Amino acid sequence: MTAQPPTDEDFGRELRALADAVAPRIDVHRAGVVPAARRRRARRRAVTGVGALTAVVVATGWTVQAQPWAPGPAQTAVLQVASSPTAEPTATAEAGWPDAPYWYVREELALTDAAGEEEVTTRESWYGHTGPSLWLEDGDTSTPGASGPGGWGRFDIDGVDTLIGWDALYTLPTDPDRLEQILRDAVAADRGQGTPDDKVADMALDLIAGSPAPPALRDAVWSVITGLPGTTVLDEATDAAGRTGVGATWTAEGTTYRLVYDADAQRLLERADLPADAAATQDTGSGELTAGFRRTYLEQRPADAPPVEPTLEMAGCARWETC
Repeated sequence: MTAQPPTDEDFGRELRALADAVAPRIDVHRAGVVPAARRRRARRRAVTGVGALTAVVVATGWTVQAQPWAPGPAQTAVLQVASSPTAEPTATAEAGWPDAPYWYVREELALTDAAGEEEVTTRESWYGHTGPSLWLEDGDTSTPGASGPGGWGRFDIDGVDTLIGWDALYTLPTDPDRLEQILRDAVAADRGQGTPDDKVADMALDLIAGSPAPPALRDAVWSVITGLPGTTVLDEATDAAGRTGVGATWTAEGTTYRLVYDADAQRLLERADLPADAAATQDTGSGELTAGFRRTYLEQRPADAPPVEPTLEMAGCARWETC
């Protein structure tokens, strides 16, 4: 008998099985969840008034060191899963980095006001595979930040609200059609902004924004985003660091999103969120902003332990469960 290819339901079952095998999820934020919410807040600020752009967005993201965040009473189930001018370290046999303990990201966060003045912060992050995550701003080890293991978005899988951790990135299908179907099945009326296509793009982008996603999944995400109605694909785009790649732009809820992707190295170089009226007056492939927010991923690679041990005090939490 000829084996049948796995269906989307098979992938859903595999992901849920992974969740059951790993641990129940505490329904709290992780390194990649609160940052994603903050990114969305920054987008809204950009839309409502460019002149009010004054704060730099914090921590990106996306268990267990002595299992400090073991489940407490009210729980839902959890999945644990984690660009410089030089190339990111080559993934072994294109398999990615499924066993690395940390994922290191050095990025530039820049907020630009209507006058073209830019406030820039350099952030270094060590996203934990199973241990807590840590980040530093402008190399300052005196004021580090910390949170739980890395997470790169969250959406429903088989009806269960699921954090996509490091291991889940390696369970998602790398076929663009199957991946898109999983994301479409996760679209919810009360979550995210814009049309279903906009929400699919947002969920897909979270999977590769500073994450240890395997190269094949990164390419699948890029195919999903560039295949959506309303997405404009640019054959050549330049990021703020002067690197070139392919580009993609789309507009949702008054904000124009611009991405630069290195198709050869299979990594996201930059994302920029621009007020739609400002984006309309500039070359969205030039790498130059007149207003808005951008994240430029200067370096991404597997890493060992961070230079400073993450603590609950750094995170501002009483327990890891609530961080």
